[in-house]
Amino acid sequence: MGKWHQILLVAGVAAVMLTAVASPVSADDFAGRSAYRKGNYDLARTEFGAETTSVSRFFLALMDLRGEGGQDLARGVNFLRESAEQNYFAAQYLLGTRYLYGVGIPADPVRAKKLLAAAAAQRDYRAVALLEIIGRGSRGEKQDLKGIVNAVRKAANRGNAAARNTLGLMYLIGDGVPKDPAQEIRWYRAAAAGGDSRASFMLSLMYYHGDGLPRDLGEAARLMQVAAERGGARAEFFLGTFYYHGTGIPQDKGQAAFWIGKAAEKGYAEAQHAYGMMLLAGDGVPVDKTKAVGWLVKAAKQGDMGAQAVLRELVALRTAPAGTPAMDLGLPRSGGEAYDTAVGGTYLQGKGVVLDQGDYSLKFSLPDLTDAYAPPPTPGAPSDLRSRLQGGKFEIIFRTGK
Repeated sequence: MGKWHQILLVAGVAAVMLTAVASPVSADDFAGRSAYRKGNYDLARTEFGAETTSVSRFFLALMDLRGEGGQDLARGVNFLRESAEQNYFAAQYLLGTRYLYGVGIPADPVRAKKLLAAAAAQRDYRAVALLEIIGRGSRGEKQDLKGIVNAVRKAANRGNAAARNTLGLMYLIGDGVPKDPAQEIRWYRAAAAGGDSRASFMLSLMYYHGDGLPRDLGEAARLMQVAAERGGARAEFFLGTFYYHGTGIPQDKGQAAFWIGKAAEKGYAEAQHAYGMMLLAGDGVPVDKTKAVGWLVKAAKQGDMGAQAVLRELVALRTAPAGTPAMDLGLPRSGGEAYDTAVGGTYLQGKGVVLDQGDYSLKFSLPDLTDAYAPPPTPGAPSDLRSRLQGGKFEIIFRTGK
């Protein structure tokens, strides 16, 4: 998971600070994929195990099912289901084949066809080929696999970009063909030349990291632009990070916000987190605290821990150092002022603060919130706000049906 921010407590005052948008060096699944490509399965397990992406779940499943660095068939199937449920095409294809042939799970042809159709819709050419084979009549797993490899290779040689990218993936994971990084790259190049966004994205990261290809930031940026312009949310997000840092292209915070915002609109959690932080700080876009909180909540709802941490700070926030954008919750600025009960959608509820945003509310409650800004009750008691706001409870309350 990318590190989008750092929470600093300065002189007892909660303040939200940006460390800026993360660099592609922290790409969610690239390190694991790189280790897997090199056959270092222990490292691959460690890298993938630190992530919760659909790609990481797929590779963990693949290694568990094949016994690459250890074997756990039940866990492998669970990982595979998780990845497929997150709509990862490669997991949908593999789980579909297991249901089709009853490998490790009871055969279920109906479910198999649904999964294969979902993978085919995402341009996994193996699924396209297998559905055609099933339509003619399956000859069993081994014979069908030979037919799939032949069909993918023929389509790739004819110039089908999706088939070329699929063939590259097959050489990466050794699906019906030997594992071969050189052939993987060859077919990614051919697919990218034919307009495949996934191949362009993968080659971009390989050029960025100098992994399998010479490091070339200019080429990395060019390929990421190609991938983003073809509509992939991850590519849009990563292109935004290239613009933000000036990686291989001139730095342009406005373009960074544009591309990260596009990825956020497509539901990419890391982009939602980053875009919320940019709106909060006015970094490449005008400050808009209401929209910022909205994007942070969307990311938090998807399990983004960083966004959840920012929201905790925003709800507890009372003041901030000069020049630091801050969420005004309508709380008093000194202990002698009365508490507001409804200011800008913010109100006190019991011993908690609720920030009401219509379809959701944020609540931060403490046993002694109403006394948090009063003088210490006894000599020697903590006098700074940070110490006195420990042990609180944070909740995101979503409206029914939202």
